[in-house]
Amino acid sequence: HPFKASRTYTPEAAPLSALVAASLADRIMIVQASIEDGPANLIDNLRDARAQHPDKLFRGTVFADPEPGRGLDALSAGDFAMLHDLGVRSIRIHGSYGGNGANASWVQEQFRRAAALDGVATHGWSVSAQLPLAMWAAIGEFLQHDAALAGVAVVADHNGSATPEDVGSAEFAAFLRLLEAQTVHVKVGALHRRSPEDIARMKAVVEGFAASGPGMMVWGSDWPHVDTTQGPEVVSPPLVVDTPAELRAIRSWVSDEQWQRLLVENPARLFDV
Repeated sequence: HPFKASRTYTPEAAPLSALVAASLADRIMIVQASIEDGPANLIDNLRDARAQHPDKLFRGTVFADPEPGRGLDALSAGDFAMLHDLGVRSIRIHGSYGGNGANASWVQEQFRRAAALDGVATHGWSVSAQLPLAMWAAIGEFLQHDAALAGVAVVADHNGSATPEDVGSAEFAAFLRLLEAQTVHVKVGALHRRSPEDIARMKAVVEGFAASGPGMMVWGSDWPHVDTTQGPEVVSPPLVVDTPAELRAIRSWVSDEQWQRLLVENPARLFDV
């Protein structure tokens, strides 16, 4: 399956077999990347995963591509039913690659459009988004009170884009209030992307999440750890990431109960497993 011509980076191939070999879990979420040209690759991988690995459970996240002619609006009720049967349980909005995550009006419109799709409206999928921390703070009232999002589970990808420098800021405090109010879930992980020099500096960020929303955290490995910095012309090898070290760090920052909720109970509820 080809990448989009408009992609901003080109990673090496990441086959299903490599994902399964790298996974530390038996319940695996496959996310359609923003550079993929439609959901065909996700569909094939979910089908192959079910056939080849019946001992594991797979879920999928489909990308809400904002480029004209590439969105999910054209999918029929039957298409969404097929995706649901294959294991898709979430729609992803990307405010960085191909999106306009610094524009509150654009972000709100993407959430409304995603919530109206049959995957969310009929099948109860969540809506995840990668947005700047300041944007999460700015749209908090919208997420809590807009009628279009009533009952919709929202997930902030990549730690809500919070960095060690954000701890103590008004934006970080606003994000923690969204967790406390159970308005937003947060996907913890890929700590190296928020603190490249030392993931231990993310301790206060993760502790803030755990204290404010222990029932709102899930973990994501960010595999295959793509390098997004080299541009589309270069086929970039993946970053070298020590995932077990990240998990050991997170484990040391949270309680036994918070750990169980992060890795087992919360994702089971959120992704229908």
